[in-house]
Amino acid sequence: MDAVPGRIAPEATGSSHDHTYCQPCAEDGKRILPDAFCTVCNEFLCHSCARVHRNMKLTKSHVLQDKSSMPSSFHADSEDDTFTETCQFHTKDFIKYYCPHHEALLCGECLADKTHRSCIIERISQLAKRYEKGTEYNSLKTGLVQASNDIGKLSHDVQAIMKSVEEESLTNINELRIFRNEIYQYLDKRENELLAEIDEKKRTSKTFLNELKSQFTNMKSSIEKLKSELQAQDDNITRLLIVRKRAIKELAGLQAAMEEVSRRSEVPRCKFHRDPSTEQLMASEKTIGLLEEGGSTSASGQQQRQQQTKQEHRQHDTMQQHQKHMKALSQKGESTSAVGQQERQQQNEQQPRQLETMQQQQKHMQGVSQKAHFSSKADLSQAKFSRQPDISVKTSGDGSDCWLTNVTLLTGDSLILVDRNNCSLKLVDTKNNKLVKLPCVPWGLCLLPGNRAAVTLPGSKKIQFVSTQGNVTLQDVVKVDGLCYGIDFCDDNLIVSFTSPAKVMLIDMKGKVKKSVDKNSSGKPLFQHSLYLTVTRESPTPAIYVSDSGTNTITKLSISLEVLQSYQDPILKYPRGLAAIGDNQLLVCGMDSENILLLDTLNGKITQLLGKEEGIECPYSVAYCPQRKMMFVTCSPPSIPELENFVKVFKVA
Repeated sequence: MDAVPGRIAPEATGSSHDHTYCQPCAEDGKRILPDAFCTVCNEFLCHSCARVHRNMKLTKSHVLQDKSSMPSSFHADSEDDTFTETCQFHTKDFIKYYCPHHEALLCGECLADKTHRSCIIERISQLAKRYEKGTEYNSLKTGLVQASNDIGKLSHDVQAIMKSVEEESLTNINELRIFRNEIYQYLDKRENELLAEIDEKKRTSKTFLNELKSQFTNMKSSIEKLKSELQAQDDNITRLLIVRKRAIKELAGLQAAMEEVSRRSEVPRCKFHRDPSTEQLMASEKTIGLLEEGGSTSASGQQQRQQQTKQEHRQHDTMQQHQKHMKALSQKGESTSAVGQQERQQQNEQQPRQLETMQQQQKHMQGVSQKAHFSSKADLSQAKFSRQPDISVKTSGDGSDCWLTNVTLLTGDSLILVDRNNCSLKLVDTKNNKLVKLPCVPWGLCLLPGNRAAVTLPGSKKIQFVSTQGNVTLQDVVKVDGLCYGIDFCDDNLIVSFTSPAKVMLIDMKGKVKKSVDKNSSGKPLFQHSLYLTVTRESPTPAIYVSDSGTNTITKLSISLEVLQSYQDPILKYPRGLAAIGDNQLLVCGMDSENILLLDTLNGKITQLLGKEEGIECPYSVAYCPQRKMMFVTCSPPSIPELENFVKVFKVA
């Protein structure tokens, strides 16, 4: 029969009867005859174990039977466990007990420890019967299965991320090499042009000098002929006189010819000079390009990161196309011919007159601007928004889906939009949806006095002035030092944000830099990716607000570019376009957070007005019409034409 605690297996001699021993000692491999029996624990005990049993707080109330009254033998109902796990503190003893209070596995010697004297101790053999059918064991099995499934999913996601990392690396390498080859091709082309120019100058100079050399040879022959004629007439005085008189005249003619040749013998000299912009590019640590970290990729956010990566690649491709286009325009419009110089001279003569007109109309413009900003005193944080029909802005002449980086409200019911993908500005009548397209390479836009606007052209490092009266027409251009993006106007000056390096500049209408800021008081970079800004006419003084998608921050500057305050909130990610609406309120586009937010510049509170539930995906710019209580939003999610080619309209109540 099977051995149980307190009993010994049958003897080898084949004895048919069993001997009863002290059960605690039997579990330790000792054979000691019992002196007592516990009716509560149903356990035989030797003299020592019985004494411990009577003294333990847990068991001292148990009734023990002595030898005269205890049963002759005892069989446990189902105690057939074999203990094999040794105690970590007492390596010679097996684990047989469990303390629920300390959640500890114990051996017999552990029970004597004072730590467990006040605890209710359970035998593992009895506890195991309940545990196998209990909820804890079932929950453990379910949890292990769930954990295994979760690990499998995470492993699959990690594999997908690893694949995307490989693809991203290959894409970046390909883009770098394509761009490098374009640079090589451009340098080869420019080198060939300069070599041809050098060769042409050399050929022209040599041709001219060969002509002079031929003239010198002819003059020398004439002199030698005269000398020979004079020597031949030494014996004939009459003939000598005639020859001498003729020689004097010819010599005078030769001297005059030599003076003419000497005067014309100056050959234009030329010297190669290195292009300063190219030298500056070579000195830059970010020549060719740089890698920008647009966030991290986690297993849970893999799909969202893939969409953002596609969008960044599309933006990069578009930027390359625009740079090529601007390079062609620059080569075409910046010739050194007399016609090109005359055009630039006329353009420079027009600038003072246009600036004077601008100054005369500035006060009127400021009044209109303030009226547009502050005519509505409603708190939009409490407003309700109702979706209106979208405005289609894609035209038949567009070569690709729109990329609307800026929307600005004109007087009346017109919007002016910046479509970067199609290199155009678009005038939109919000009632009739009439479109007027004008080719250019824009990003940011601000209104100016006198029905004018200024548009940033990052690819060509220029600011283009346009007329917004009637159809949009080009006016003068101002060059700037850097990739210009955000722009606004205040007090006869332009405030412009730049990238690579990120900074904000105060410049006059001719492009002269008055002041610049790029670091905070600690000397660290103030911005990382400052693509948008706006000027508010808050009381008592105006202020500049700059959105930085690199730090998820809105920074407030004074008009003199002093840092006043910064705003952040977890609900704002990758901020883009800004729009001041008065009463110290600012509309902010959260591109990655996919929402339109309201910033209270007094207390720094940021409230979400619209989100993905209202159709907001990757918003770039926002405008608000207080008279009509209408909000206009442009979105540019990757490869979603139904969002890219429309302006979203919301009625504010």
